[in-house]
Amino acid sequence: MQGLEEKRRVGKHAAPERAPEEDVLRDAADVYGDETDIPIRRRKKKKARPSGGETAGGSEPAAKDAAGGAGSKGAPPRAASGKRRSGRKASEKKASGKKRKRPTLAARLRALGANRTYRQPRKLLEIAVDSEGRRVIHVLGRRLSLRAIIALAAALAVIVLVFFNNSNIAVREATVTVVGLEDDLEDFRILAISDLNGRRFGDEQSALLRTINNLDYDAVFFLGDMVGAGGDPEPFYELLDGLAGTDMYFICGDSDPGPYVDTPRDITGTLSQIVLEDWILGAIERGATYVDSPVRLDVGESTIWIAPSTLLNVEAGEFLATWQSQMEQEEEGVLAGLQVDYDTLPVTSYRQRIAQNFYNAFSAMEDGDFYLSLAHQVPSDDILRAAASHSSDEGRYLGAPELVLAGHYCGGVWRLPLLGAFYIPDDSMPRNGWFPAQEDVSGLSTVGETRVYITGGLSVNADTPLMAFRLLNQPEISLLTLTATLPESMLTAE
Repeated sequence: MQGLEEKRRVGKHAAPERAPEEDVLRDAADVYGDETDIPIRRRKKKKARPSGGETAGGSEPAAKDAAGGAGSKGAPPRAASGKRRSGRKASEKKASGKKRKRPTLAARLRALGANRTYRQPRKLLEIAVDSEGRRVIHVLGRRLSLRAIIALAAALAVIVLVFFNNSNIAVREATVTVVGLEDDLEDFRILAISDLNGRRFGDEQSALLRTINNLDYDAVFFLGDMVGAGGDPEPFYELLDGLAGTDMYFICGDSDPGPYVDTPRDITGTLSQIVLEDWILGAIERGATYVDSPVRLDVGESTIWIAPSTLLNVEAGEFLATWQSQMEQEEEGVLAGLQVDYDTLPVTSYRQRIAQNFYNAFSAMEDGDFYLSLAHQVPSDDILRAAASHSSDEGRYLGAPELVLAGHYCGGVWRLPLLGAFYIPDDSMPRNGWFPAQEDVSGLSTVGETRVYITGGLSVNADTPLMAFRLLNQPEISLLTLTATLPESMLTAE
């Protein structure tokens, strides 16, 4: 009977008896363990048995291992080191006699955070005190020297100065004395604007229009490069729309598109609509007068003749005969089916019309009429002196104008303290425009009997691409007042 009980104890399917206190010591941590127990748990699940050295007649745990080893089918023996670690772990748990508490999630996160270093973000600007008690400045974590601080402050000052300098519009006023000026033209006020180059001053030119609307003037003259090389006429149109109802006159500049289209439009319309650039037609639609031939402006009983400077030193009769002959030849070519004459005839006809207007204006001019010449690029002194030298016996030449309005130089774009403008784009000037006399850059001067006024303009010159902004040179418009009264400086001169 005793042998039968022993056989049942070590049988294949016999469950080993457990110590009574083992059920008390087992808890959730013993069953599931924690992160450090993962390798041990995996080894427990394999239920490996020792390869030898223990018999069925040994202790109860040994008999359990022996029974398990006999029942496994081809399972590999468990490593001895794994068994010893597992046994030591279990014995430590039993010896403790206390339930093991599982760490909370917050505690685990704190433990992870304590072992991790975080990189502090660099501050853009920080003022600190060094070991010697001096204040030092750090930018993005780097210490700046005194020279670097001074250079940074100077660069910032220049940026702020350039921004405000290029945004504020100056009004430059001048009085133009004209000997023998008619009474109706006394105190006639001319507003000269040049070189907008497609720039905006405020929404829909609000800042520019606000400046202009605070002025008292009789006519506005736009002196070229109002559209500029960019070809966007909208800023110019916005200005014209804001000045609707005013006498407005404009010419082309060297950076403006045109004035003629490359291929005449195949439409039914006026010559202007067929050959002139779109931006010119748009300006005409907004009430501005395009001055490519003499235009008459009546002021009371007096007359102002407004003509482009391109007609200076041009003999009206010869000019008309040349274009008349050219037009007749191209008309014959069109009748003969020549495509080249068909393409060029509209522009030739338009130029013939300019010559005809010039001839008619010369015939209508009278002594005492005021002659105003509009120029984008300033006519040279030689051109103005040659215009004054023509006599009526030589032919039908316009004489020397009383006043020439010009732009193009943009006030020199960059001006330096004490020195002023050091370059203007004019190859006809001494030193090709480098270090010019400041009276040749902007303002009023006199050549013979002609007064020449150069306005500083609103933007920059396309001939100086490296100077994309104005330095110490505010954008400006000019307000001129005509008078016959001699200035005190001339009355007191000996």
